[in-house]
Amino acid sequence: MEVFMEEQGVDQELIGIYEEMERHFQEYVHGENQRIYLLNYMHETFALPDSMFEVSQIIDDTKDQIAQMKAELKEKDLTITKQQEEKRLTDNHVANQDMIIASLRKDCETMQGIIEQLRKHESFSYKVLRRLKRIFNEKFPQGTKKRKVLFYIKETILHPVKSISLYTTDEGRNLMEGDMKIGAAYRIHGKLRFVKEGHPMVSIVIPVYNQIHYTYACLLSILDHTKNVDYEIIIADDVSTDATAELSKFTENVVICRNETNQGFLRNCNQAAKSARGKYIMFLNNDTQVTDGWLDSLVNLIESDPSIGMVGSKLVYPDGRLQEAGGILWSDGSGWNYGRLDDPEKPEYNYVKDVDYISGAAILLSTDLWKRIGGFDERFAPAYCEDSDLAFEVRKAGYRVVYQPLSKVIHFEGISNGTDVNGSGLKRYQVENSKKLKEKWAAEFSCQSENNGNPDPFRARERSQGKDIILVVDHYVPTYDRDAGSKTTFQYLKMFIDKGYVVKFLGDNFLHEEPYSTALQQMGIEILYGREYQAGIWDWLKTHGDDIKAAYLNRPHIAQKYIDFLRENTSMKLIYYGHDLHFLREGREYELTGDPKKREASEYWRSMELRLMKKAAVSYYPSYVEREAIHEIEPSVPVKAIVAYVFDRFLNQIPNDFEKREGLLFVGGFAHPPNADAVLWFAREIFPLIREQIPVNFYIVGSKVTDEIKALEQPDNGIIVKGFVTEEELASLYASCRIVVVPLRYGAGVKGKVIEALYYGAPVVTTSIGAEGIPEADQVMVVRDEPETFAEEVIALYNDPDSLRQISQNTQNYIRTYHSIDAAWSVVGEDF
Repeated sequence: MEVFMEEQGVDQELIGIYEEMERHFQEYVHGENQRIYLLNYMHETFALPDSMFEVSQIIDDTKDQIAQMKAELKEKDLTITKQQEEKRLTDNHVANQDMIIASLRKDCETMQGIIEQLRKHESFSYKVLRRLKRIFNEKFPQGTKKRKVLFYIKETILHPVKSISLYTTDEGRNLMEGDMKIGAAYRIHGKLRFVKEGHPMVSIVIPVYNQIHYTYACLLSILDHTKNVDYEIIIADDVSTDATAELSKFTENVVICRNETNQGFLRNCNQAAKSARGKYIMFLNNDTQVTDGWLDSLVNLIESDPSIGMVGSKLVYPDGRLQEAGGILWSDGSGWNYGRLDDPEKPEYNYVKDVDYISGAAILLSTDLWKRIGGFDERFAPAYCEDSDLAFEVRKAGYRVVYQPLSKVIHFEGISNGTDVNGSGLKRYQVENSKKLKEKWAAEFSCQSENNGNPDPFRARERSQGKDIILVVDHYVPTYDRDAGSKTTFQYLKMFIDKGYVVKFLGDNFLHEEPYSTALQQMGIEILYGREYQAGIWDWLKTHGDDIKAAYLNRPHIAQKYIDFLRENTSMKLIYYGHDLHFLREGREYELTGDPKKREASEYWRSMELRLMKKAAVSYYPSYVEREAIHEIEPSVPVKAIVAYVFDRFLNQIPNDFEKREGLLFVGGFAHPPNADAVLWFAREIFPLIREQIPVNFYIVGSKVTDEIKALEQPDNGIIVKGFVTEEELASLYASCRIVVVPLRYGAGVKGKVIEALYYGAPVVTTSIGAEGIPEADQVMVVRDEPETFAEEVIALYNDPDSLRQISQNTQNYIRTYHSIDAAWSVVGEDF
């Protein structure tokens, strides 16, 4: 020790002191303080078991099994993907075959008609009659004065009494004069009598130069097809030399502005527009015929959005082919009549959209904006390109130019000014004025889509350059008044539009269903429907995949059909919305019923839903309940609890006269099994307890009512099965019933029927399942799960109008806080 200390440089005199210090320390630690400093920190040790190698081997084997299962899972996923691709190709082939079959059937019907016609032509009597008719037509051509004189001679001989009035009355003589000067149509319809409006909504300006028979046909169509809008007719007569100069003889209450000298189309319009008294001016060519809803659809559209400055119609040729569904102007100054000569019923021509211009044959804008712009720019006189220039002026003033497909106008193009751009007529100004237009709006043309010789009009046709496009995929067009899932889809579509996105909708059944399809199209959403899209949807997705920013896939059985193809063939961001967690719902039903098929269904849905979530960039569910259930299984899956039910308008005055209200109300579609179970349970176990205390009725509302539900209604038992009702009827029921009951026993996610009831200010009594996923539910509804307590709460609340009023008031604050567009967008906005 001494040597060691010396080597460590310790002074020999200090060794004794150190020894004494060590002795005192050991006595302190191992004495009475031993438990404090040693025993309390001692742990039992174990020797490694002899079987540790076996345990290690088991762990290694388990790891191998997990790796093998992962490989098998990957292989199964690949198999599923291949099966999906095979099904996709098979469905595509079947759709193509159906189209071919339908086309062949049509061809067969046409050929059969031709054969029957040819057989008639082969008969001797037909050949003789045809020759006599040809000789007669050569001697008395159709529409000539001598042919008409011959007609009146024949009528006088055959019907002398009836013909007397033609010669002896003013009306009869007017009919004959109109027939001679206008045509046979006048003999049928006579003088056109319009209503003289003191304050017309629309002034319809019709520029004319001769062609009286077209003008008359145009006016007749206006009289027959213009409803729900007060209007005046202004005829801008540019010194016509035919019977147009005498139009007042053949019409009543039509304003006729006749120029002293010929002004040309453009100046004629400007001059006549000065006489307009309406809020809006509608310019309509005289070589047109309007159809039902043509004017009110334009007015409704422009009145619906203050950002819209000018609207125009879909133009169709007399043979039914499309002339124009809005116009495209390319950066080189060239223009397209979009859709020309195509089928006007195709989806791409039937949604409201912004356009570069609308043909001046049928356009409407406010009188105030027309005056601010200064009318048509007279540098384009006498005609052509003034409509395109007007569209640029409208946008310059800060407004949009919008196409309305519901306004269908038949246009006899070329009647007014011919079709030859190289001749001596007005049509020759088309080329010259196109150059003027490009010079005037050179800066704007530089921002137009490029014409490379074969340009893709996908964005140019709707002015969506620079805008993000969302593709929404669901099982069918949302039937928003029939089921909660459709209402959610519909509300999100409205929200996407409100946030400035361009939206395309793909319904997997490819049907055009009314009134739902038109509702979406009038919002500006293009719907992909019909046999052509059913057969060609995969090509469409490939072609336009890079233009579309995100695909919003709804429901697992629909999303699984598209997700692999979109991942492999497009650059879209894939967002999946499950609506509810199917495996959770089926699992709960299994727990309630013990039905082994429900357990199998739960396992099936679990496999499909987790597969989808792993492939999507983010998945949505209506509440935190689904999110937590998913994360218990797969913590790494990106899932959000979103606001499932969104409202852009809120009710301001909800009637609070609960003393006058009567009855209990249930609302829900019966294609959804939990709703049927809820109504049956309530009717059999809860409602009888309520009826013992108060004589109240139970109203059952919902689509697809089953026979079992219908059988609940019996004489004097207080149950009234109303089935499906309109939105207006439903609102009335919410306002007239005291309490809404939602007695769900199983299900998953936030329940749309509960949120809808809160929106309408209805007091709600529900179960834990009905209130699931709704934050602070106890603040706006009563939650009870047992039949007895459920009935007790309904009875107590039914007899307490003051509490009903307070709950109703609370619902409105709640809906504004949790279910506004801003609330929904704060959750999902970053994903788009």
